[in-house]
Amino acid sequence: MTKRLRATFIIACHSILAISLMACSADTHKQANSYPVPVIVGKVQKVQERETVFVSGTVSTPDSPAEVSFLVSGKVIFVGPREGDYVKRGQRLASIDPIDYQLALTTATKQADMARIAFERAEDEHRRMKMLFDSKSLAPNDYEKYKATYESDRQQYEQAIAQEKISRKRLTDAELHSPVNGFISKRSIEPGETASPGRPVFEIVELDTVEANVGVPETDIHLVKIGQKVFITIPAFPKQAFEGTVRIINVSADPGTRTYMTRIRVPNPGHVIRIGMVAEAKIVGDQKISMMTLPGEAIVRDDQGATMVFIYFPKQQRVYSKRVKIGRFRGTEVEIKEGLSGDESIVIAGQDHLLDGMSVTIAPPSSEKASDKQRESAQ
Repeated sequence: MTKRLRATFIIACHSILAISLMACSADTHKQANSYPVPVIVGKVQKVQERETVFVSGTVSTPDSPAEVSFLVSGKVIFVGPREGDYVKRGQRLASIDPIDYQLALTTATKQADMARIAFERAEDEHRRMKMLFDSKSLAPNDYEKYKATYESDRQQYEQAIAQEKISRKRLTDAELHSPVNGFISKRSIEPGETASPGRPVFEIVELDTVEANVGVPETDIHLVKIGQKVFITIPAFPKQAFEGTVRIINVSADPGTRTYMTRIRVPNPGHVIRIGMVAEAKIVGDQKISMMTLPGEAIVRDDQGATMVFIYFPKQQRVYSKRVKIGRFRGTEVEIKEGLSGDESIVIAGQDHLLDGMSVTIAPPSSEKASDKQRESAQ
């Protein structure tokens, strides 16, 4: 077979294949139009509710954690609570070897006693010499010698007393006590280690009240006010709800997220909310707004990723797509901000198999969906 004949044969085969594919496509399109797709349609729900801001953040403490450290150095001989333990104010947390401080206190006490005895003698002598000086029986120069001795012994006694107090405090500081009631969140000392003055060895957090730190978008910050009630949910406790109060609204936005840091104080008497947990906040405003909602499953996306719905036209018994702008989800419903007037019949089930302009047939709602709608209406 020559090259020319071979080329002619290949072109003919390609033409036959293309015609066959077009025929198949036409048959498929014809079949799609011949068999209407069953769908379920519903109406847009028009609701009124208070302006609401939904934000999320993390749980922290209203005040900085209490960092506890030794004021003296020494070998650690006792460490009590571990992370997660609850401690009371004044409870002993750790101790260092007190022998050196006990010896120092004993020495300081003896020196103070000796200084006291010397001072008392000097004071008694000074008192007698002053009586003689006042009665002109003692020369001024001799009196000044006794007075200088008295002043020197008094200063030595005061210094000895001060040194004894310092030694006693150092012995007391050999034991570390909790300054607050709370939970140990960090322990960084173990028996046998050497404690250094000022190095934090415990971190204690109070959980009676916690704060949810959330970022409020610039578009919603006008809806948030100090003292406003907030409903808090914690994903770690899906069956519990908490109520808080807005305590602080920052005056400057985070440059990266363009959100305003807002602190929400949340009572936590059961200590179930822990530091670092994710918190979801629902801040309810004072004004009511009207909105339209649809079931979340009614929303589909086109080839460009835009959100849209299928609208049912009864006369043609066909559906056509319409792009919509959605807002926040409210349970199973999603807010429709733009794109619908509110009178359309929207496909809420079966839309995943639809194409623009496709013929459909209306199926009755399933018993499960119907019961769900009834429950929602009842609520």
